[in-house]
Amino acid sequence: MALKRTSLPRTAEAVALAELRDAIVRGDLPPGAPIRQSAAAEELGLSVIPVREALKTLAGEGIVTYVPQRGYTVTELSPQSVDGIFRIRELLEGEAEANAAARMRPEDIAAMRTALEAQRAAVAGVDVPGTISANRIFHFALLDRCDNEWMLRFIRQLWEALEPHRALAYRRAAAAGDAVRAEAILGEHEGIVAAFEQGDFPLALRLLAEHRTGGRADFHRLLVVDAAPV
Repeated sequence: MALKRTSLPRTAEAVALAELRDAIVRGDLPPGAPIRQSAAAEELGLSVIPVREALKTLAGEGIVTYVPQRGYTVTELSPQSVDGIFRIRELLEGEAEANAAARMRPEDIAAMRTALEAQRAAVAGVDVPGTISANRIFHFALLDRCDNEWMLRFIRQLWEALEPHRALAYRRAAAAGDAVRAEAILGEHEGIVAAFEQGDFPLALRLLAEHRTGGRADFHRLLVVDAAPV
């Protein structure tokens, strides 16, 4: 008898985890927003138990924070926390990108180009979730070629920790009609992928490092806005 493996149905916990993560990344649950287990369970059509387990997983990743007697909230990052995350990203991603660049295939570079064009279309359409998704695909088309899976696990966790704040930044920029930084990011991505297409890997790696520096500055501007009186 021949068995053909098909996609398995997701568990209730996996559904809760995916839906909560997506809501945070989309910005529907911004930094500081409380997450009520019973309300989330009712909205998802699940019992409280899988929602609670999903929140524990997100807390372990640093995406949400649990405070006794208060429950879960989407994690808010201080400027010091942002600096800490970017410092670790500099150390890990610089090495991972150098490792990955030596292993890049033409199809990986093509995937970066495709992601860039998707990001360009999302920016033009003021599609914040699409912009965030394309941005991540762009970078991980390279990073996923790194052969150190433990390093990649830590890098992914650092990205997840920043995603709620990235979503908030993009939504604020879109609401203000400010496309300057979005266009600048597209230009930086264009330079990176063009360097890979030309086989100039040292230039691509240098541009990636500069791109991270710009990203850190963007997050600091966001946190200053968050701290300012309304």
